[in-house]
Amino acid sequence: MNNDTQKDVLISTRELTKRFGSKEVLKGIDCDIRVGEKVAVIGPSGSGKSTFLRCLNLLELPSGGTVVVDGATLFHSDMMLKKDALDAVKAKIKALKTGEYSEEVQAHKAELAQNGTALAKAREELKDAQSKAKLYAIKASRSSGSVTEEDVAAAQAQCDRLAADIAALKEQSSALRSKIKQKRAEAKKSADPARLAELKTELAAAKAEFAEAKKQHAAAMRVTNASIDEHRRNMGMVFQHFNLFNNLTVTENITLAPISLGLKDLKAKRRELLKRRLRGEDISEEAAQLPDKLEIIENAKTTAKKLLERVGLADKADVYPATLSGGQKQRIAIVRSLAMNPRVMLFDEPTSALDPEMVGEVLQVIKELADEGMTMVIVTHEMNFAKEVATRVLFVDDGLIKEDAPPEKLFGDPQNDRLKEFLSKIL
Repeated sequence: MNNDTQKDVLISTRELTKRFGSKEVLKGIDCDIRVGEKVAVIGPSGSGKSTFLRCLNLLELPSGGTVVVDGATLFHSDMMLKKDALDAVKAKIKALKTGEYSEEVQAHKAELAQNGTALAKAREELKDAQSKAKLYAIKASRSSGSVTEEDVAAAQAQCDRLAADIAALKEQSSALRSKIKQKRAEAKKSADPARLAELKTELAAAKAEFAEAKKQHAAAMRVTNASIDEHRRNMGMVFQHFNLFNNLTVTENITLAPISLGLKDLKAKRRELLKRRLRGEDISEEAAQLPDKLEIIENAKTTAKKLLERVGLADKADVYPATLSGGQKQRIAIVRSLAMNPRVMLFDEPTSALDPEMVGEVLQVIKELADEGMTMVIVTHEMNFAKEVATRVLFVDDGLIKEDAPPEKLFGDPQNDRLKEFLSKIL
């Protein structure tokens, strides 16, 4: 048995869902990530891997389900699903009033779509025909004998036929749009009152359910005393692109968050001590232990220097990001996250924006973090890296975890048919 299974759960999700409009990206993710685990997330593009990662630190607010981090519930709600349901009822009412559901409008829209496809095809054919006609005209003018005047005339006639077809399709499309507009106007006047009343009742119920879900969500957040800001401090994230501030030096990029948050914490602590002093408490000892502004800044710079030395970029402390290579920028992005002393690191395809020769230097830094026991979740297309570093691999497809196993089992003896197909194409 993997030793990691005996460790405390650091991140837990249950029935985690995420929708963007009508598109359901995550369809119910159940996952526990334990302290010290290195979890690689693999799968085809568009399967929901990056969305899952962003939901863990609530950069994307889930549509439903639960996110628990270190025992604190950060998200527990079906609030977003209720909002989606409310929006769906609103859309139905709008559709009824505009006639979108009528057979005639649907038929006209389908025909209009077909016309659009035919129009695009005819335009491409016309473009090719015009090129051919132009070439024939040039060859005929040179009297080479390979192209006759009849060939030129035939090529031009083809252009004329295609131009006429395009004009006819445009006219048909215009007529269809007019019919749709007319039907919508008629529908607005003759919307089924009974159906409209039924939808308005549904709307009222959906509004009430959404309001109750919002209320329950707010109450859950208060009960757990979960702090999203504190949660994000403890969860570093490295993106596909580096997101460095080009107007700041490397050191300034790294120290920006620690200094800002350190000063914010100092202000809050001073305010709390002042309240206690006004209540008559002796706060002199605690006040003496508070760092001053200069200490916070110097501590952040010292940490930045040590981290830069650790990744072999100490000589880049005072340069600007524009002077760095892609691999160096990504290493700086990793250092920037580490400067907050996080408990877990999230990597969203950290090498996908790099040239192949720069990939190794970034993966080496991540390997060193793994060797030191950092808890990590890594979305990656680097299968060899996942085999070497991960203690677990999740295969995500179509918004679901289809397989969850140690790398030697997942890659060596895959059980899921979709995973077998995926691995056969990339290994």
